[in-house]
Amino acid sequence: MTSSITASTPDHLVIVACHAIFLGQPDSPDCDVYDAQQWHLQSFQKPTGTIPGEHETFLQHIYAGLSALAYGSISRSSVLVFSGAATALDVTGLTEAQSYFNAAVALTQRLGQGHPFAECFKSRTFLDENATDSYQNLLFSILKFRRHFGRYPRTVRVITHAFKTKRFLDLHAKAIRWPSDRIHVQGIDPVSRAVDHAQNVDGESKRGLSAWTQDLYGMHPPLADKRVARGWQPSVLQDLGEGLEDDVKALLAYDGGKDGNRPFEGPLPW
Repeated sequence: MTSSITASTPDHLVIVACHAIFLGQPDSPDCDVYDAQQWHLQSFQKPTGTIPGEHETFLQHIYAGLSALAYGSISRSSVLVFSGAATALDVTGLTEAQSYFNAAVALTQRLGQGHPFAECFKSRTFLDENATDSYQNLLFSILKFRRHFGRYPRTVRVITHAFKTKRFLDLHAKAIRWPSDRIHVQGIDPVSRAVDHAQNVDGESKRGLSAWTQDLYGMHPPLADKRVARGWQPSVLQDLGEGLEDDVKALLAYDGGKDGNRPFEGPLPW
C-alpha cells in the first residue's frame, strides 16, 4: 500500500478484480479469512449445501496475485493492484480493495514472516478504491500504475473469474484500445456443479457480455444503474484525470457515442 518498490523498475501490472468485502481485521485474534461470516457476501456468493462460499474463490484470486509478485516470469518487475470501491455503504464504508488487502495481510500472517509473500507484497501492492465494475477495474488500475510510476505498464494481467475472460479481452480492452498482445486474463472460477457452471456462463452471456457489447463504457442503463447502486459518483472522474494526459481525461468521460458502442477514437498514450 506504499510506493516503495523492492524489485526492479516495474513493467507489469497485475490486477485483482474484487467481488466482495472482507470484514475481518488481521490484528484481531478471531480473524479468519476462510470464515464466510467475516465476509459481506451477496446471497448467490454464500455457502450452500456442499458448495463453499465464493469468498474461498476470492482468496484464490488474492493468492494468485501474491504469487505473481513472488514467483515466475514477471515476479521481479510486477506490482499488484486490488481494485474495488466501497460498494456496500449500508453495511460498511470499507472498500473492496482495502478489505482484500486486509485479507492478504491475514493470509501472509498465516504463512509466516519468512514466506516470499510477506517479503514483497506490502511494498508492491496498491489500491484502486474507485472501481465499481470490471471496465473500471481495468482502466482505473492502469491509471493507478501511471500515477505512481509516471508511465504506463508494458503488460496487464487481470485475475478474475474465468467466465469473464471474454469480457476483459474482447470488450474492455477494446474500449480503451489497449493492445491485445499486452493484456492477459488469469481466470479462477468458483467451485461449481454442472448446473452452477452452466448458470454462470449463461448469466455472463446475457447480463455481462450482451450489456457490455451494447454499452462499451457502462455509461447507460442498466450498467450505469449498477454503478450507482454500488456507490458510484461521476464526480470521481475529474479526480481520476487530474494531472493525466488530455486524451486520457477524454476517455474517462467518453460515453460510446450515439449508440454507446463506438470505440474511443482519440490518441492514447499506451
